[in-house]
Amino acid sequence: MRKKQIAAYCILAAMGLVFCRSTASGAEVRDIVWLEAEQFAECGGWSNDQQFTSQMGSPYLLATGVGRPVADAVTKARLPRPGRYRLWVRCRDWYPERSPGQFQVIVAGRPSKTTFGRAKDGAWKWTDGGEFDIESPKIELRLHDLTGWWGRCDALILSADLKFRPADDPAELARQRELYGGVSREIKEPGPYDVVVVGGGLAGSAAAVAAARLGCRVALIQDRPVLGGNASTEIGVPPQGDTTNEPLDPRETGIMEEFDPGIPSHT
Repeated sequence: MRKKQIAAYCILAAMGLVFCRSTASGAEVRDIVWLEAEQFAECGGWSNDQQFTSQMGSPYLLATGVGRPVADAVTKARLPRPGRYRLWVRCRDWYPERSPGQFQVIVAGRPSKTTFGRAKDGAWKWTDGGEFDIESPKIELRLHDLTGWWGRCDALILSADLKFRPADDPAELARQRELYGGVSREIKEPGPYDVVVVGGGLAGSAAAVAAARLGCRVALIQDRPVLGGNASTEIGVPPQGDTTNEPLDPRETGIMEEFDPGIPSHT
């Protein structure tokens, strides 16, 4: 009899652990559709910005219209089933005193009542976009820029669990991104390489080219869509450096000159 009681207690304890683990992880995976903004099928007038990944967790989309609203970023998603879903959007108000980077999210043709990019501080956080009754599991989502002043969107969630709230804490956010977003922490080994250059600025780009010309197998790691660093087409400053031909001026020669300083913003 005593053994049966102990066995029963063990079963109840195990059930309690399972329950705690379930509630700790939040919603069921099947109830969450997690969409990374930088993976939208069409970015429209939004640009993919990766330079703050180490600080806020991932790349994001940036509405770079300089005062003119940019074209919508568009993607399609498949929901687990028709029904009511709550929209969450991870965004940032980069200038809370004026909230210049405002945008909407259009879900299955219906704009959110919430305007995103308006907050009391400049932190990255999840904003509740309200509930949507969705009739078809196949839907289209749009990021609709309202201002052109650098609105920022990192990710969107459609949750069938209306009580689910995504985490703002970076460590918990990383865990949820892996659980719901299909992101893996597994590191793939692409090598081997003879030379690995980290950073695609002028120095890094020149080093990578020089090593490759010497017959090395080279990996150049860069977190921007273009090379050049502070002298890239993204910044709009040409890689001129010291290029005069005065008698006592040593200039910058070699590979640097091959970047052609005569062409503005050329990398």
